[in-house]
Amino acid sequence: MTKNWRIKDIIDFQYFLDRDEKGTEPALDRRIYLEYAENHPGPGNRREVFKYWLGRRRQKAAESGSQDALPGDVYTEAAATARLILCALALVSGAGLSWSVLSYGGTTPVNVFTCLWVLLAPQILLLILLGVSFPARRLIRQPGGIKGIYSLIAALVLRISRRALNYAESKAPQSRQNSLRSALGTAGQARGIYGNLFFWPVFNTAQAAGVAFNTGILAALLLRITITDVAFGWQSTLQPDPETVHMIIKIIASPWAWLADPPAAYPTADQIAGSRMVLKEGIYKLNTSDMASWWPFLFLSVAFYGLLPRLLLLAFGLWRRKRALAGLSFTHAACERLWRQMTSPQVKTASRPYREKTEAKPLETWPENGTSGVTQEPGLMSAVVAVPEDIELNGSSLAELLKTRLGLVASDLVAVSGDPETDAQKLLDRLDKHGSEPNRIVFIQESWQPPIKENLAWLSHLKQASGPDTPAVVCLVGKPSGFGGAAEPVPRDEQVLWQQAVNSLGDPYIRVETIGEQSGNEG
Repeated sequence: MTKNWRIKDIIDFQYFLDRDEKGTEPALDRRIYLEYAENHPGPGNRREVFKYWLGRRRQKAAESGSQDALPGDVYTEAAATARLILCALALVSGAGLSWSVLSYGGTTPVNVFTCLWVLLAPQILLLILLGVSFPARRLIRQPGGIKGIYSLIAALVLRISRRALNYAESKAPQSRQNSLRSALGTAGQARGIYGNLFFWPVFNTAQAAGVAFNTGILAALLLRITITDVAFGWQSTLQPDPETVHMIIKIIASPWAWLADPPAAYPTADQIAGSRMVLKEGIYKLNTSDMASWWPFLFLSVAFYGLLPRLLLLAFGLWRRKRALAGLSFTHAACERLWRQMTSPQVKTASRPYREKTEAKPLETWPENGTSGVTQEPGLMSAVVAVPEDIELNGSSLAELLKTRLGLVASDLVAVSGDPETDAQKLLDRLDKHGSEPNRIVFIQESWQPPIKENLAWLSHLKQASGPDTPAVVCLVGKPSGFGGAAEPVPRDEQVLWQQAVNSLGDPYIRVETIGEQSGNEG
């Protein structure tokens, strides 16, 4: 099984992740991970483990007898069909255009300037626009930068959706409103997860069509001059002298002039003068060899200004697609949940045993200037934990629950007040203190407190300030029970409410989890 990821693998991977969201299979995920660990000695990274998991899930789907094709296969077949049709149309269009432009009735030579204008000018204009669009994208990302047409369309759709949602608030029940908000946020997550990964197949298909289009032009040109006697000439209302035209042609031919000398690379000055058309004099005074000298120049012009740039752009697009696939971090929320289910032993939950009442430790009294004092252990991921100042929790119990339930070590604890700017600066200071150490962010929230807009705006601000692709967990705790900072289990309806609210943020790198009492371990 290859370890390299493909576009179809990403589509199937996301398909299984989304399906597991509706009905998770932690026991199956754990078995797959243990099977991988048994067959692959040494620590495995996420790319390799997830690729193995994907292969096993595909195998399980095939063994289930389902007749439905996986979306990755459907995408591959549809993309190949679309690419074939588009390239065929481009090939025929290029050949048809070239054949039409080169039509020669025997009385008026084909104007070389018309050929260049029709066959190359639109392509060069498109290449210029494409070249300008890449640096323009950087301006689009800057605050106050220019916006592209796709950004304007996306903003318009988002505005319409929000207005429809505001209208639904007065008509639909609360549960329906939460579902609508969750769906709206989920719809915008694909680009946040995979960036421009799915742009490059479209880009490459367009370049392949460009290659086919220019191939059609060149094929029709060669066929035309082979089976017919095409005469070329030049004329213009501006009446330029032959020396000026020779200079222009020499400049145009500079990319390939080093390959051959005139007349193989471009017509000589005498040939250009001998193929000049004068409307009232007709064709009879023109030299046949001079009129035939233009076709190599026209062929090489299309090859160097039409075909070659498309080949280079296609190679560039394939390289960028490969780079985009190699750069996937697999750290968005669904991957974090899958990784936890695979690497964490399965636990059985039970009712909270009675314990003697002890005093809960406020956050500011925890040791080591606010840190939990828990050292990093192999296989665990570090996390900066943000706890509201008005919540009193037992620090050691919280750290233990984060470790056993979420596989996270509280490398730092931050007391937050609810002020977005102040709390964001505190969080950034703690993240900077750990430097390049991989960090997650955990936001402790009381589940019984409803996720109002102010809370969601605060979460979104802190998450964006810490980095758009920084994994984050909204960790829900239940109502205090009075037993030394312990909390009651989080009710299912409260967890669903918070999950829908967090989904409405449209951030694929933030997820909702709960922590509570547990006892017993398995496998």
